[in-house]
Amino acid sequence: MWRIGMQHAKGVSCDGLSGGLALFWTKDVSVRVLNISRSHIDVLVSGDVLGGGEWRFTGFYGEPRRQFRGDSWYLLNYLRHQQDEPWLCAEDFNETLCASEQIGGELNEEWKMEGFREAVECCSFSDLGYSGLPYTWDNRQDVARNIKARLDRALADDKFLERFDGTSVTHVQSTKSDHCAILISMRKSNRLDCAATGKPFKYENMWRGHEHYEEVVQKAWVNGSANLEDVMSSLNLMRSRLVSWSREEFGSVKKELKAMRQKLEVLRLGSLRSGPTRAEKDLMTRISELLAHEEAMARQRSRIQWLKEGDRNSAFFHAKAKDRARSNLITTLKSDDGSFCSNQFELEAMADSFFKNLFKAQELTVPDVVTNFVPCE
Repeated sequence: MWRIGMQHAKGVSCDGLSGGLALFWTKDVSVRVLNISRSHIDVLVSGDVLGGGEWRFTGFYGEPRRQFRGDSWYLLNYLRHQQDEPWLCAEDFNETLCASEQIGGELNEEWKMEGFREAVECCSFSDLGYSGLPYTWDNRQDVARNIKARLDRALADDKFLERFDGTSVTHVQSTKSDHCAILISMRKSNRLDCAATGKPFKYENMWRGHEHYEEVVQKAWVNGSANLEDVMSSLNLMRSRLVSWSREEFGSVKKELKAMRQKLEVLRLGSLRSGPTRAEKDLMTRISELLAHEEAMARQRSRIQWLKEGDRNSAFFHAKAKDRARSNLITTLKSDDGSFCSNQFELEAMADSFFKNLFKAQELTVPDVVTNFVPCE
């Protein structure tokens, strides 16, 4: 243990050739063991080296025998309700989440993966993804009998992702084990604050339902579209007008919702022995409008299209939006000389240079080469 630089450890013995768990930590990290079994080690972690504050880590080993695998998902559901700290759960779950995570062998049937999916949803987990090869286990068989699968992964809830939103996972190949290691790098995001870079314009679908929406658009489109310069000018003006109008008409939906709910609670406290007053009814109507706005905004950011308007489940939409943001996040780019860049300012400079070169007018261009292929009447 000391040879690898760790001063503390907790472990669970293996069962024959399968299982076995070990957790090691250094002296500058405080670890409090919550509970332990042959399938998991559940701890609370704190320490200045990780930014202070407690968070939860569970090292998990899924049941290798198919007929008992449901016990693993029951255990995950049980652990969900034991603590409320930011939660990271990782290691070998012995199951895939979707059929595409297996290469070779018979297709993994949906019913076999359903229990794992339900446990992940119950725990409000998001898959942290990975970089590297798309599998973590290889049965090392030859050709037709070879099977590879992504059985090891890291999962985290929203609270953990809010605190460590720059966390990444790397598959590290091994020559001794049939599993690769997963390296989890915990860090806050190195993305620049929106205040420093300028908040990007986002069109909100909820604007369309406002009675003055069309009037605002028509007044902003003053230059027409006689040419591309007029179109660009009108779009810039419309963007500015829509942002100002949205700020005046909608403000902060979340802040107003919170204030309205607090006000409704006060009103209802004063009318315990009577029916709802006119003020209560007006407040409830306004809260319903705000909830509809919140749902529309969350739906738009999640890009989920298969639920209808009125299926209010903002927590679900927010979770999907965070998953999409994580999958769209660019953390590293490869430059022309083959080196890799992960610094935020350098990433922006490389992207800016790439698109400028892509869209700039090319030298020695002969338009006839293109226009000769355009059909004419």
